[in-house]
Amino acid sequence: MWTFQLSLEGRTWKDEEGPNGQPRPEGNRDQLMLRFVAPVPLGKNLKVINRFTMRNNEAADRSSGAGDAEYFALFVPFEWSTGRWGIGPQVNFPAESSKFGSEKWRYGFATAWLERVGDKVLTGVLVQQIWGKTDPSDPDRQVAQPITIQPVFNYSLKNGYYINIGETALSYNWDADAWSIPLGFRFGKVFITDKGSTWNLYGEVRKPIIYSDWPGSVMDWAARINLSYAFPM
Repeated sequence: MWTFQLSLEGRTWKDEEGPNGQPRPEGNRDQLMLRFVAPVPLGKNLKVINRFTMRNNEAADRSSGAGDAEYFALFVPFEWSTGRWGIGPQVNFPAESSKFGSEKWRYGFATAWLERVGDKVLTGVLVQQIWGKTDPSDPDRQVAQPITIQPVFNYSLKNGYYINIGETALSYNWDADAWSIPLGFRFGKVFITDKGSTWNLYGEVRKPIIYSDWPGSVMDWAARINLSYAFPM
């Protein structure tokens, strides 16, 4: 299924004292996100899943602009009756300004595993790791950005309704030896058309539960509303 996804997310930020003894800065507020997913067969036993994400962010000063976009291609060499696994390269495009995200090109990889358990449960994980030239004192040094580990757990209810843990991405900062772990909840409904395409509408909330050693900004609350359209090719 090829998928177009449009979401609007609002965030609040913690202003408490961080590990450096200073108040934490406020991060980007509202975010409009557009995502496109396209699976393409490359042969009998291989396909590539392309995912491109664009974001428009509202900074703390209420200005808005393009955030850093990302693209990854998951090559799927293994697919079985209940799941699949893929791995491939990722590139992050620079933001319009440092107010809206990183202004550096960054490169890395993404890998994902999905497994269906019975008729109602979908589980798995998405891992993303990128590197970038972000050290002003050594501009040629490739710095490992925080690794992102996003677990997947979805439970199907009746009549197309479902619940899951949302985009509760766990992040580990290599330099600070610190974790940022949120807890999320998503409730949505899938509408299936006569032609086999689907509409997916959901609402989601997230809040961090582990973050005390994390340097910089820390989200307090996030709320998202999302509409996706998927169609077979």
